[in-house]
Amino acid sequence: MFDFCFVSQMENDTEQLVPWLQKEMDSCITNIFLNEDQDAFIQLFNLILHENVNVDYRHSGTGSSALMVAAGRGFLPQMEQLLNMGADINLKASNGWTGLDFATHFHQMEAMDLLKSSIPLGEVSSQDESSLVHHHAAEIGPEEQELLKLYHHSFDDDFVDLDLIMDLMHNICSTTNEGALLVFLPGYDDIVSLRDRLLFDDKRFSSHSDRFQVFTLHSDMQTLDQRKAMKPSPPGIRKIILSTNIAETSITINDVIFVIDSGKVKEKSFDTLSHVSMLKTVWISKASALQRKGRAGRCRPGICFHLFSRLRFSNMLEFQVPQLLRMPLQELCLQTKLLAPSSCPVADFLSKAPQPPSAHAIRNAVQMLKTIDAMDQNEDLTDLGYHLADLPVEPHLGKMVLCAVVLKCLDPILTIACTLAYRDPFVLPAQGGQKKAAIECRKRFTANTFSDHMALLRAFQAWQKARSDGWERSFCEKNFLSQATMDMILGMRTQLLGQLRAIGFVRARGGSDIRDVNLNSENWAMVKAALVAGMYPNLVHVNQETSLPSSYREKKVHFHPSSILNQSQLKENGPSRSQALPTDWLIYDEMSRGHRMASVRCCSMVTPITVAVFGGCAKLPSSALQEPSAPRDSFQENSDSETEELSEFSLDDWLVFRLDSEAAGAVFELRQKWQNLFIKRIRCPSKPWTQQDEAIIRTLVSVLGAEEQGAGLQQPTGIGQRPRPITSEDDSQAFLKNPKSSPQPPSNTSNDRSCRMPASSSLLQMKALCLDEASLSMSPLSEDPPPSSNSSCSVSLDSSAASSSGKISKPPSSQPAFPSVRHFIMKSSSLRNIEISQQKGIWSTTPSNEGKLAKAFLENNLIILIFSVQGSGHFQGYARMTSIISQESCQDWGFMGLGGVFSVEWIHRESVPFLCTQHILNTWNDNKKVQISRDGQELEPQAGSQLMSLWEGNPAAQ
Repeated sequence: MFDFCFVSQMENDTEQLVPWLQKEMDSCITNIFLNEDQDAFIQLFNLILHENVNVDYRHSGTGSSALMVAAGRGFLPQMEQLLNMGADINLKASNGWTGLDFATHFHQMEAMDLLKSSIPLGEVSSQDESSLVHHHAAEIGPEEQELLKLYHHSFDDDFVDLDLIMDLMHNICSTTNEGALLVFLPGYDDIVSLRDRLLFDDKRFSSHSDRFQVFTLHSDMQTLDQRKAMKPSPPGIRKIILSTNIAETSITINDVIFVIDSGKVKEKSFDTLSHVSMLKTVWISKASALQRKGRAGRCRPGICFHLFSRLRFSNMLEFQVPQLLRMPLQELCLQTKLLAPSSCPVADFLSKAPQPPSAHAIRNAVQMLKTIDAMDQNEDLTDLGYHLADLPVEPHLGKMVLCAVVLKCLDPILTIACTLAYRDPFVLPAQGGQKKAAIECRKRFTANTFSDHMALLRAFQAWQKARSDGWERSFCEKNFLSQATMDMILGMRTQLLGQLRAIGFVRARGGSDIRDVNLNSENWAMVKAALVAGMYPNLVHVNQETSLPSSYREKKVHFHPSSILNQSQLKENGPSRSQALPTDWLIYDEMSRGHRMASVRCCSMVTPITVAVFGGCAKLPSSALQEPSAPRDSFQENSDSETEELSEFSLDDWLVFRLDSEAAGAVFELRQKWQNLFIKRIRCPSKPWTQQDEAIIRTLVSVLGAEEQGAGLQQPTGIGQRPRPITSEDDSQAFLKNPKSSPQPPSNTSNDRSCRMPASSSLLQMKALCLDEASLSMSPLSEDPPPSSNSSCSVSLDSSAASSSGKISKPPSSQPAFPSVRHFIMKSSSLRNIEISQQKGIWSTTPSNEGKLAKAFLENNLIILIFSVQGSGHFQGYARMTSIISQESCQDWGFMGLGGVFSVEWIHRESVPFLCTQHILNTWNDNKKVQISRDGQELEPQAGSQLMSLWEGNPAAQ
């Protein structure tokens, strides 16, 4: 449907160039360095991209590369592009200089900062042993030098010497009779390999398996082994524990006497330039080495064997690289804007840290916040940015959640966002042979949707069901899930939902209540729309001709072994590879690099129109939609005519869609409608929805559903269910007992006539979408209800609103039982009056308050009364007013001057201290705190909703 246009970067390993190419490359590098000619980069990049020239080509005379001369002249944009193309930072010219040396010599400070931030972390301490011996020969004796040379001649110290560890363990077990043995290894593969050697391969151990107990400790493995490892082993049986650095500080095992320290650890870092995470095996720090040594003999004398030399130890870092220097900085920059003075840039504020991140890393993080519309061009927080700073998740996940609120598919996104924010609940099997079974378990949860996110969602829902049935432990063991991780995700969901209530996006009753924001939760296409909005720019495109996935920064990417797409016939099958995928687009959560290969994990296939509508910044430039230009045959394979002219619709420099002019205009306008609606809801979350707002959502449901069905993507059922029990999130059934006030579930979109259209026709049908000014106003903040639309339309907004003639009739408006909620503070002189009210379900107030309560009640509003005993320092709960005020009075109040009695229905009777309400201000009372309210004071709706949410999150209230 959409033709995708981008320039492919070709693989290039060519060492020898033809003479004319060598002359051209030499000329470009010379002009850049001697003449500071930036235009020479145009020709240089053209040769690299299209003439198979290596990006690390070095000048035939000086040996300098393009990156070196660019660094020497301080051409930052070109340096970034070269680094993105894979230029080697450590390459040396004929004089021995690297790119960093060039930048240092010519005092290019920003270029130095860029190169330093791009050097992989841990590289400083990862020199090979032979070079250490060569440079520090004076520190060790001749005999030790010779021994080190002999050992490292036979083994590469980039790896863990498992043979040496086996021999050492055998020596320990042969010469001693008791004492547990703890082995520190960098990662899962090493643990499983050593475990298999102990149990199966090495006869020294496998033939005496009754004398040993082998346990594995890893943060992604089942916690059952951790508990068993803590217990003393039976007499005559030696305990062997294979662990990552989790046993350094997190776990203390009292009977460990012997420790074998491999000296390696898996450390995660983040490349701020390519936005790629790297999990590398690096040497530990001196502090970690001492900590591991301390694990030996916690309760008696012990021995620690370090599998590295004193020379290596002296060249280790003192401490691990701070997390601030190896993680994405978006969330930190967002919080910095709240804490720093308004006139202080983020980079200046963070530069005051003891070990500040590089200026380049901060710039990239700020630019990413601008990309997702959390900051404006002046680095000021937008309305969206302020809300994202309030949410306890990373900014892109926060945006995903807020989009889900507006798209009315919150519950599935809550689960997915919390899972991505915490960790993958699927654990690694203790035995290497169970890997396939673990992958099959994950695959079953995807329900043939080509989506890792679906696996996370269904696994959580199935766990909740097992939890309510009382067999969660065996369920987790059977499906390779971590029970502790699931418990944490459940708690995070509760916290995140509570925060959404507090900032006004999910209200207690009426519009935007928990049912309203889940009306489309059963629609997987809408859920994926929210995923795209939050994940952008994490997109991958599969080239139809080469069948290779690529991203904006990586010309070739692979699927991570944990991704379900890695298992969906996506092996190297030549042209058939692309046929296995229903669309050419996918989103991913994280890109990582290992062994110079980039891989994406947690992916989902999405349709092109989902990317076109929900990807990119909210405000595109006027040039984003280009009128038809001269056609190029390579992008017209699906055209009806060889001469058909196509419009270009650009979301950014990389995402360029080509389609016919009329369809491009319809897509562009639909995108504008959505973006305007999202901005409006972010700016004013408490305002009621208009009919035009609802029409936009219905249009999205119809169009996205049609595209999904046309592409052959599955629409699973049950994804929007809110499994029981979720007491802390659930709504109190006592709130509204009138069944008419409960929103009806949405009609099944699979029955819409528009959803039955094939993919190729559904886009053509979009040309005539009801997006004209009469039906859907372009004004982002317009709240006037649209007039009844009689426009002709080929795609129905929903099946109930479309007549048989194809006209769009005005959807029937259902009058809600309570158009709005109003909150009043009720002060009482004694706690006894509150107790009487709770026992008898009645209340009385002063005559001055009766008038406004009666008027509000007769206007068919939902009246919430929030009670507080004077001098108690608490709110004692809240109730709703259920009857008009009678003429009868009550003699039990102990206070004269009260008016007639009226009925109330208590919803929450638990006390909330004023200490918990300090942050809630009532704009209708001179912005005073809600606890400073007079009797009968009305609260601004958002303040009232925030106050009520405190009971929803109060464990005593459940």
